[in-house]
Amino acid sequence: MRSIRYSSLVKIKIPYQKSYFHTTTTKRVQNSINSNDNNSFKNITPLELYNQRVSENKLRDDPYQRKIITSLSKLHEKLTSYIPPKVITPSISDLTPKITIAKIFSSFLGKSSAKNNNNTPSSLLVDEQTLLTVSNEVRGIYLYGDVGCGKTMLMDLFYDTIPKNLPKKRLHFHQFMQNLHKRSHQLKIQYKSKNNNNNGSGSGSGSGSHNDIDVIPLLASEIAQTSTILCFDEFQVTDVADAMLLRRLMMLLLSPKFGVILFATSNRAPDDLYLNGIQRVSFIPCIKLIKRQCHIIYLNSPTDYRKIPKPISSVYYFPKPGLKWDSKINKNNCLKHIESWYEYFNASASASASASASASASASASASASASASASASSDKQNIKLKNYKVEVWGRQLNVPICSPPYVAQFTFHELCGTPMAAGDYLALAQSFQSFIITDIPYLSIDVRDQVRRFITFLDAIYDNHGRIAVTSANSFKDLFVEPEIIEKNNYYELHQKNDPKKNDMDACDEDEEEEDDELVIKHGFDKSIARKAKMFVNDEERFAFARALSRLSQMSTTEWIDQVRDI
Repeated sequence: MRSIRYSSLVKIKIPYQKSYFHTTTTKRVQNSINSNDNNSFKNITPLELYNQRVSENKLRDDPYQRKIITSLSKLHEKLTSYIPPKVITPSISDLTPKITIAKIFSSFLGKSSAKNNNNTPSSLLVDEQTLLTVSNEVRGIYLYGDVGCGKTMLMDLFYDTIPKNLPKKRLHFHQFMQNLHKRSHQLKIQYKSKNNNNNGSGSGSGSGSHNDIDVIPLLASEIAQTSTILCFDEFQVTDVADAMLLRRLMMLLLSPKFGVILFATSNRAPDDLYLNGIQRVSFIPCIKLIKRQCHIIYLNSPTDYRKIPKPISSVYYFPKPGLKWDSKINKNNCLKHIESWYEYFNASASASASASASASASASASASASASASASASSDKQNIKLKNYKVEVWGRQLNVPICSPPYVAQFTFHELCGTPMAAGDYLALAQSFQSFIITDIPYLSIDVRDQVRRFITFLDAIYDNHGRIAVTSANSFKDLFVEPEIIEKNNYYELHQKNDPKKNDMDACDEDEEEEDDELVIKHGFDKSIARKAKMFVNDEERFAFARALSRLSQMSTTEWIDQVRDI
């Protein structure tokens, strides 16, 4: 615990929550960091590191990516001499709204001022107009492009070469927003509790309400003090609460007073962020800020690196044409598939844990006994299969039907997506287990849109944490999404009319012209068949998320993906 005295009247103890704004290191990121350990003490540039990895056959030389690295190297050069401002934690008096006689009368008379509505003291105000018209000395980077073109790899490359004197953080944007809301809630609860205690029973005019504190300046100071360079992967805005919070937070972080340098990757251009969102006009200043304080770079590489490796056909099981889902043969096939992949995921993860323990033993002879015990414990865990295991999420108990923690968890599709689970639940699961078995995925239609949304959210969480999955389903993923009228009544694993290849070809030809104009095809390079399936969603963000999920499922079935085991 660290104690911060804000004033002579109020003292609040705020636990130092580094984890709130700290990335969960996945195997993909850790491999990148480990491979460059010897370079971490040198002033190596992104271009030098890229050339090194190309020569080691760890990367494929891509002229489009090489062009982007020139911009990364320019930013890197500026960072070598960058001195960030000293960020001071705001006091409670700065964060508490000031109630004056003038404001009371203004409120009574129905008068208000936009400048005073947020009650932010002058010490924390930033010149928004200047920020939107004048660029800072060091501008960040906003890198956007199609799925699979190497944006994340380039960001990781840059992250590995950031001068060691500058504090840095790399997070997936969705995880950052989850942490931000959680930290905001915690600070408000702590303030209310302490303020009530300082006013006796907590009643009366001085007790303060749950929202009597503006926590955004405090959040900004916490982030700036630990993250001069802030790297976001998959930057996107889909929620009005996120949009409004981001605007104020970014205005502070990207100002000279806080001096944070932003590096973000996204599938969308800045002007397409939060498109058609509620109160989007209020988010426009944030978009203008990003465009002013970051170099906007489009990565237009024609190569989708996710499609290069050969897929493992057996990761996703579905019955062959003519084989009914409820037949004895298919049930046996499903059972064998589930058992074999559960055993593989469990054994490979356990072996990785044992290898890590053995490596620790070799580092110190005195530690060998402890490491051997750890390896033995990992082996014991491998053989344990628990039922109805509980994972805690925000004070709630999330049930995992079958698992061998922390290696593998098993759900039916209904258990995973048929109940009202949120993004935070799926994120907690993804961070608690390395691999997942999902069984009995039925045909899906617009009638179960909520279940489809949850499945997409789950896949995003697994992908972002480099988790592994194996499934049993009624059909291949590209053929699972169908019109509701052709699903067999009361049997979501069979279709009452078989697909006619000739008819499908004719239908596809009829829709080709329409698909040519689809944004998913033109701007993001998705296949026409994926764009056609995505039409079950009306919202642009949902359509894109669906198409991206199908693309990620392809990558998650590759040998390279399956062979890498993430550390827990």
